[in-house]
Amino acid sequence: MSTVVIDGLDARTTSDTVKNFCQNFGKILNCYIKCNQCIVTFAEKHNAEEFIRTSPHRIDSNGVVNATWKVTLNRTFPSNQRPIINSTDNTRLTIRGTFEQLEEPNLVRYFSQYGHVRMCLPNPSQGSATVTFDDRISCERVLKESRHFLNGRSLIIEPYTATTITIVDDNESNKRMKYSDPNESTLSILTSRFEHEKEQLLNEQIRLQSQFQERIQLFEFEKQQLNEYLLKQQHDFHHQVKHYQYLLQQSLDEITNKDKQIEQLKQENKDIDDLLRQSVHDNEQQQIHLKKREEVHNQTKRKYEELYKAYMKLKDNSTIQGDKDPIGPKTPIANTNLIINKPKSTIDDVRKK
Repeated sequence: MSTVVIDGLDARTTSDTVKNFCQNFGKILNCYIKCNQCIVTFAEKHNAEEFIRTSPHRIDSNGVVNATWKVTLNRTFPSNQRPIINSTDNTRLTIRGTFEQLEEPNLVRYFSQYGHVRMCLPNPSQGSATVTFDDRISCERVLKESRHFLNGRSLIIEPYTATTITIVDDNESNKRMKYSDPNESTLSILTSRFEHEKEQLLNEQIRLQSQFQERIQLFEFEKQQLNEYLLKQQHDFHHQVKHYQYLLQQSLDEITNKDKQIEQLKQENKDIDDLLRQSVHDNEQQQIHLKKREEVHNQTKRKYEELYKAYMKLKDNSTIQGDKDPIGPKTPIANTNLIINKPKSTIDDVRKK
């Protein structure tokens, strides 16, 4: 059984999401979120080692997280000594947050929705505060919720622990000797407490160094991803620019061809207009010529009618004279024939003209 700590979780990530992701590496015995960290317990150690070796992981779309071993405080006591741990008050909670969040009115107003707040003791110098309820059920209501937000920021809520470690020697008698030195007992308690705090500080230093290294690795990983993304975007941008240039050139060529076609059509329209004007002019000339011919024809027709009338009149006259003088000289008849033949010559002359 091995326990792994996952750092860098987003506030929207839930323990179920982390558990479903970690089950891809092996069986999960326990998974819970505490202090913006997720504690995952694997059934097999090699599964936890594989999970840490392949970190950082992208559990969801909210970011990348790192996995490390859980650092535990291991204190070794002699075989003749045993620790007695006195822990907690079930009606108190330890609150960690910013200076504004740890103001007493804000805390009382926020936690009053879970139950009656008996006492609130802010300690801004340590970045924490202690809230005391009237009953244990109110504390359980607060701890049952995985996320708490005050003034737009998350609060870290833990059960209140006033832990004191007392080392009891099993070889000593349950009764104190009358001549025991109380200063020596107090000194040993202070020494053990000092050693315990020193070890806690060392573990905290190791944890901070490990977290710092993880942050550096995460930064390098995100920097590499960002550079790759920028290179890809730059490549896509150049490709799009070339594509748009190609399309622009095609559009310019099409516009040039259209302009040439338009000029050609204009020239053809101009030629057609010239032909139309020429045909109109020719038609006008033909109309004029036809009118002239029609006038000549009418004049000729009128002359012919006049001559025909004169001929008929002469013929009538000659017929009348012949009836009056049937037996007469032939000379007048010859003259009459001459008169009658004159219109023919005149008609022939007109036709020749």
